[in-house]
Amino acid sequence: MNSTSSTPLDGMIFGFCTVLGVIVTAACLYRVRRSPTIANKCITFAFGICTVGVFFAIPAISHWVEELTGVDNLPKLTAHICAIAWCASLQLTMVDIAYDPHYLRTAIYQRATVAAAVLLVMIPLWLNANLPGTEFTTAFASHVPIRIYLLVYLGYVFITCAELAFMCTKSATFNWPGRPWSSIGYGSSAIAAVFGIGYTISKGGFLIALTTGSAWSLKVEEKLSPALSGLAIVFLFIGLTLPVFGVLLRKIRRKPAPAPK
Repeated sequence: MNSTSSTPLDGMIFGFCTVLGVIVTAACLYRVRRSPTIANKCITFAFGICTVGVFFAIPAISHWVEELTGVDNLPKLTAHICAIAWCASLQLTMVDIAYDPHYLRTAIYQRATVAAAVLLVMIPLWLNANLPGTEFTTAFASHVPIRIYLLVYLGYVFITCAELAFMCTKSATFNWPGRPWSSIGYGSSAIAAVFGIGYTISKGGFLIALTTGSAWSLKVEEKLSPALSGLAIVFLFIGLTLPVFGVLLRKIRRKPAPAPK
């Protein structure tokens, strides 16, 4: 097995995001039972798959899975596949909310096709680059196949985060009668997408700079990227679950007081 190059910050951030993910996924499951719309189903799937991804990104869990399976970097591939499914699900969620219903079917096909194409490229790259003693992190980006794999993955995340930032901002400006938390929630989601863009720029920029021979400190990248990733996940969890808790609060406020005996 390879030795981990992860930092203690990774474990704290991804561990916290895993716990938060379990909570918000449960909240979204409650909402789906009451309102099984495409957007609600996609949100629930997105949060569930994201929780699985960040769970496998916890260094201790990643090491345990590698020891159990005997396959290096399998948890990293799993986390990246989950991230792609997460991004695609969020895209479909926001398309259902932000765009015309007649465009929904076309949008689903378009985004599902792009996500599948990225996976079809990434998996062979992973198989080719998965050499003994290496990890799919920027610490091993001097290995060209690993660098290409990471750039493909980060390129997809950058594109989806850019679209999510646009659609969440658009939804935040909608008039939501009686639901002010919806505007706040989508605004928070837009901030999350911006943090996601920052994450891809931090990590992807390092990889591009390394290719040109002018990379900055690896320690800076290893601290900055996990922080931006964690902030993106937290803001998105909060943003897209605010409508759920807003509905619950409204029902509590409207609940009639018990009649006096």
